[in-house]
Amino acid sequence: MSEKIPRLPDEHLGRAREIVGQKRTKQKCKVCYDRGYIGTNQDNMLVPCSKCVDVDGVMEGWRAYVAETPALKELYGDYFEDEEEESTDESEGEDKDEEEGGSEESDKS
Repeated sequence: MSEKIPRLPDEHLGRAREIVGQKRTKQKCKVCYDRGYIGTNQDNMLVPCSKCVDVDGVMEGWRAYVAETPALKELYGDYFEDEEEESTDESEGEDKDEEEGGSEESDKS
């Protein structure tokens, strides 16, 4: 089974609504009734509307907010650190491939 995600304290929902509001791509939406979010899930986290909100942008904004808020960093820091480490590992591997490919091209010339 999956890990139990800690419940988001209510005082952070206001900031989550602000982040979602900043990342809206359309002002009129029948899915979310122009709020930018559908509601909250069982962990008290905001569910952004995928039709009128840049969901990736919301995640970037939320990661930044978690990183700068000590209480949230304690609760959720592990979830975001794993993704950041994996993405840096993948990008390092891509850089190595590009370097090797670049040296082969210069040898052919």
